[in-house]
Amino acid sequence: VKHIRKVTDPFVDPGLGKNIPFMIGVLCGGIIFGTVAGFVSMVPYMMKDVHQLSTAEIGSVIIFPGTMSVIIFGYIGGI
Repeated sequence: VKHIRKVTDPFVDPGLGKNIPFMIGVLCGGIIFGTVAGFVSMVPYMMKDVHQLSTAEIGSVIIFPGTMSVIIFGYIGGI
């Protein structure tokens, strides 16, 4: 922040920190991202404890297809 205020042409506008709607959006985005990341990281533990799946089943049946779909749809969405 100190460097941004000293340069003549900053990469990020220093006024963004004072823009209340922008800061609310950033805060909401961070909360949503944290919630989704927490849920995704809990899925393997839930599958093991609740559904008594083995580690091999969790990795090959649950995690691998999900990862592949993220890669494929991410590529399609980026086109």
